[in-house]
Amino acid sequence: MLSKYQRGLISLGYLAISWSLLLWLHMNIEPNVFAHMVAIPVLMLGTGVSAWRFYNKHCCE
Repeated sequence: MLSKYQRGLISLGYLAISWSLLLWLHMNIEPNVFAHMVAIPVLMLGTGVSAWRFYNKHCCE
């Protein structure tokens, strides 16, 4: 079983890696309204929710 501190570190690490890759993608693709206004923000929200669920033990028990 992971402690709350360990789950927090894993969640923050997951967010840092996934959000940095999404920001890199955002800066490197050609201008596209759907990608910049819909797809990338939805992916950022999805990764944030999954990190929150992992931290609060709503998954992976």
